[in-house]
Amino acid sequence: MEITNKEVTYIDNLLKKNGIKYWDVRIELLDHVVSELENTTNDVNFKTAVWDIFKKLGWKENFNGSSFENVIKQYHNSASKKIRRNFSKFRKKELSNPLVIGVFFFVLFSLYEIAHYKSILKYSLIFIMLAYIIPLGYFLSKKVYYKSLQLGHAASLTFFGLTLLNTFIHIPKVLFDFNIFDYPVVISLIFTFTLLYSYIGFKFFFIEFTKTNNIYKKLKTL
Repeated sequence: MEITNKEVTYIDNLLKKNGIKYWDVRIELLDHVVSELENTTNDVNFKTAVWDIFKKLGWKENFNGSSFENVIKQYHNSASKKIRRNFSKFRKKELSNPLVIGVFFFVLFSLYEIAHYKSILKYSLIFIMLAYIIPLGYFLSKKVYYKSLQLGHAASLTFFGLTLLNTFIHIPKVLFDFNIFDYPVVISLIFTFTLLYSYIGFKFFFIEFTKTNNIYKKLKTL
């Protein structure tokens, strides 16, 4: 069966309507559906053939109409495993860099000294928070971020540093009435490790973001 551009657009829109909002997942499914249709030799109705392939892929009717719920779950699991594996390799590589190790101890010593002066520490922490907010705002301003499953999983690892920081600050105070800001060694260790994780996370995310954005731009030109 020969597939026209109009029919490809029809399939793409149909995938969107049935819950495939991530463009990277949709591209894979679209490619699979088109390939199946092109290999179809029987004289069948185009729309009937499309729905038959959808059902083979895992499309099911439900209370909300219909969706690829199980298919999306499989892609989520696959993307999550892939990103975690890539991030683990990248983190090991960065932590073996002598420059990164040297900067870590420099920041640790600097924060330890600053932690003795609460007024300076306060402004330092504001600066650190801005260092999080600026790249976060930039990446969130890019629409492609919301539409890529793989990039979404990369972001969850990257911005986990913010969760770590919040946990280290508030949990000890709530559960044990322990204020980490009263202990320079503790505060310097927590913030240095959090900054190290965030540095690696942001660098990893920027690489993934660049690759994903380049693919997206190429697809838009087709």
